[in-house]
Amino acid sequence: MPQGFKVRSRIVTNHGSSLLEVLMAMVLISVVILGISGFSTVSIHGMTFSQKMTMAATLAQDQLEDIRRVGYRQSVSGIVASTESYGSMRDAPFFQRTVVFEAQTPGKGLQTATVTVTWDAGSHSTSFSTILSE
Repeated sequence: MPQGFKVRSRIVTNHGSSLLEVLMAMVLISVVILGISGFSTVSIHGMTFSQKMTMAATLAQDQLEDIRRVGYRQSVSGIVASTESYGSMRDAPFFQRTVVFEAQTPGKGLQTATVTVTWDAGSHSTSFSTILSE
């Protein structure tokens, strides 16, 4: 090559990003973050409901175990109901528990005991029943 003659390279280097590329990346990241936050909200709501449902089932099951331990109640005639109001149960202030005894149900010498636990001001509930014999 003769002296003073320079060869130009056809490779063009890009030393930065254009404003449009940066804006598109920010929009994409925002959409992903909003999708994840929406999923998180639904997930947290579901976990809270599940926790309350588990607590209600535990309260009902504990009461049924106490009822089974005591056994058949000779003093029960007809339908007898008792309610523990909201705030009356230790460690469960947002729950209400109702116990209903039905004498001679489903037959003679039998009693049906039903425990119903409600929460969220009565908007949700769960019930468990057992049959006691003489």
